[in-house]
Amino acid sequence: MLLTFSFWGCKKVIDVDLKNAATQLVITGEVNNRPGPYHVNISQSVNFSSDNTFPPVSGAFVTITGNGLVDTLTEKTPGDYTTRLFTGVPGFTYQLYVETGGHVYTATSTMPQPVHLDSITFVEGGLSNDIYPVVNFQDPAGVANFYKFKESVKGEAFPDGRGNAVFDDQFSDGRYINLTLYSTDSSDIKSGMKLTVEMNCVDENVYNYLNGLLQISSPGSPSPGNPPSNISGGALGYFSANTKTARVVDVP
Repeated sequence: MLLTFSFWGCKKVIDVDLKNAATQLVITGEVNNRPGPYHVNISQSVNFSSDNTFPPVSGAFVTITGNGLVDTLTEKTPGDYTTRLFTGVPGFTYQLYVETGGHVYTATSTMPQPVHLDSITFVEGGLSNDIYPVVNFQDPAGVANFYKFKESVKGEAFPDGRGNAVFDDQFSDGRYINLTLYSTDSSDIKSGMKLTVEMNCVDENVYNYLNGLLQISSPGSPSPGNPPSNISGGALGYFSANTKTARVVDVP
């Protein structure tokens, strides 16, 4: 589960239980404020020293409940389960239920209200004059907000988890935010590219999971570990009800 999540700004420190254990079930799923279908992916983890290939888990019974609906997901390809019925709505709480191998796994996530992404600008930095995007938006006052950012080019994410970032407003509540995303390296963003930056508003438990991934995948981390999942039953991964807004810009 080692994806690389970078951030800029203040963060909360999450204690992570470091271990290199036997394989576990890995569940990742999302509901958002855009029309579905939404996906829940189920696989088996591998040890840190193993090849990063996660075997899919087929034949699970998966439902998502929320906003008065219960949707039984369909397995379209091995390990990939998709919804059929609904579009997520901010302010509602959604429950994930997974039954497989005689075990039950559950998770709950409440979809935050969306925050508008005003614009994307760029700065240069580093010895090679690397180009970094800056996200500009108004953080709502009086509300604890947690953000995840994803960068891509032509619909393709950067390799090794680069281009992903997390941020929270613990020390910037209600301010206008100009956040530089130092989550790529000099080979990623070049002048003339058409860059997509997606901003997701996530709940606190999902933020803690992503922030935990940041800690265990950062240079100098003593050993691999399992970040704090919001899924009960002993599975790794997370289930997120989040809002999305995105902008596509030309890199100057």
